[in-house]
Order: sequence, then C-alpha cells, then structure tokens
Amino acid sequence: MRFFVNRRSEAAYFTVEAALLLPVVMLFTVMMIFLAFYSYDRCVMEHSAYEAALRGTSSHFRTAGEAESAARTAAARLVEGKLFAMRDFSYDVTVDAGSVTVTYHCTVNMPFVTWLGEYVSGIDMTLDISRRARRLRPARTIRDCRILNGLIF
Repeated sequence: MRFFVNRRSEAAYFTVEAALLLPVVMLFTVMMIFLAFYSYDRCVMEHSAYEAALRGTSSHFRTAGEAESAARTAAARLVEGKLFAMRDFSYDVTVDAGSVTVTYHCTVNMPFVTWLGEYVSGIDMTLDISRRARRLRPARTIRDCRILNGLIF
C-alpha cells in the first residue's frame, strides 16, 4: 500500500501545529517579560527601603520625628515612577530609639491572575519588603573609637 502526501496536506499540518504552539509560545513570552518586570521592581523596592531607612539614621536628626520625616520623604521619592509590575503601593516608616524601619506593601500586578486564581487556591499576590537600619549615636561612636584607639596604641 502506498501513501501519497501532497503539498497541500503538508501545509495543513503546519497550520494545525502552529495553531497549537503559538498560544503556548506567546504565553511563555509574556510570562518571561512579566518575570523581568517583577524582578526589577523587587530589586528597586529592596534597595529603596534600605536607602530610605539609612536616610533616617543621620546623626543630625535630634528627634524621632525628624528621622521619621526624612525617611518618609525618601521612601516616597525613591520609588516614584520606577515600578512597572506593582499596584496598590503603600509604605510604612517606624522609628524607635535604636533603628529606622521602612516597609513597602504592594500587590503584584500579574497577567492572567484572575484566571490563575480559579485553578490555584490560596494564591497570595501581595509583596511586603522591610528593611531596617540602626540609628547613629555620635557620642557613643566617639567613645567606642577612643576605647579602641587606647587599646591599639
């Protein structure tokens, strides 16, 4: 028994295969682009949270209110206009006697999340990033340096 394959049926096979593969390739491409945006946003938020906490630890701030105000201003400005894959963005600044803590809260704006939520139960698309820096106490630092200097020399 001999089978003949003509060019018309080969083109039909290619069309069917392309119709099946193209959506998968497109979904994969979109998800990889989203992953790049997510990674960038997470990196920016982690760095910004730590930098904002550091800005509130300066030794020239006498009160916790001044330190909190400086950290809040920095926390808002450092991420302004830089995030791509996040929404419902907010931040908290906490200052105590020894440290400044900056926490960013947001929701990840993932494509197809409503569709994914139907199949995966308990999916949490929130992201909380918190960074802490110790407040500087110049008098204590100078005393510690004098003690170390006396031990060395």
